[in-house]
Amino acid sequence: MEIQWYPGHMAKTKRELKAVLPLLDLILEVADARIPASSRNPDLSDLIGKKARILILNKVDLADPLLTDQWLAYYRETGERVVSFNARTGEKLGALENLIHQVACEAFPQKAVGRLGVVGVPNCGKSSLLNRLVRRSAARVGERPGVTRGRQWVKRGKWEILDTPGLLWPKIADQETGFKLALVGMIKPENLATEELILAFLDWLRQNHPSPLLNYYGLGPMTGERDPYDLLLAIGARRGCLQKGGEVNLLRTAELIWTDFRLGKLGPITLEQPTVYPVS
Repeated sequence: MEIQWYPGHMAKTKRELKAVLPLLDLILEVADARIPASSRNPDLSDLIGKKARILILNKVDLADPLLTDQWLAYYRETGERVVSFNARTGEKLGALENLIHQVACEAFPQKAVGRLGVVGVPNCGKSSLLNRLVRRSAARVGERPGVTRGRQWVKRGKWEILDTPGLLWPKIADQETGFKLALVGMIKPENLATEELILAFLDWLRQNHPSPLLNYYGLGPMTGERDPYDLLLAIGARRGCLQKGGEVNLLRTAELIWTDFRLGKLGPITLEQPTVYPVS
């Protein structure tokens, strides 16, 4: 599966983030709870250094709750301050605010106004989280990655919060990481081969989480043993994604499955487990 990257744009975003980091007292790093490791830019730790940080596993409503608990335990074992969150509904907002207050009191107790920076990869929910924190629509929100442009400072009480553009690393050598980022919508659709992406997803589901294929799409019990291409055809026929001549429209079917996954219609799914990321 080939994915197109734009190193120049990402390098510019990295420079912009590096320029504002000295202004910030606390970093709110937002990751996607469906891919808690792959949605964290490895460059961020070097950029942030020893500055106070809270990791927020967002979109928790779309992730497997048992695996979310495992990821929370994993990150706490590594010494990170971490909380799960649902920016769409505001679920667990109180827990997040309490953690922010706790870390702020430890990291900069003498400051009258603390400056917080919301950082993360594109389309992880940074702007939605900021809007929840300030109780209003202060930042632009969109389903496509790359909606946030430039600096957006918003004030609420003793906090000044900065929403930053998404920082995606300029090159991803690991194709599995690229697959996960693409699947959850962190890469622009026009940079992807949708059918290839969904065939890879169907193969992953078939091997790791077959129940959505059998249950949501109403397929037979033996369907999970078919190869991904046969599954794509079966789902397309089942959903009426047909073109002239009665053949299945593969692209339309792939887009349907992709949308179903992103909207959570296939149920809560987490694409990676903490057991494969040993605690350092």
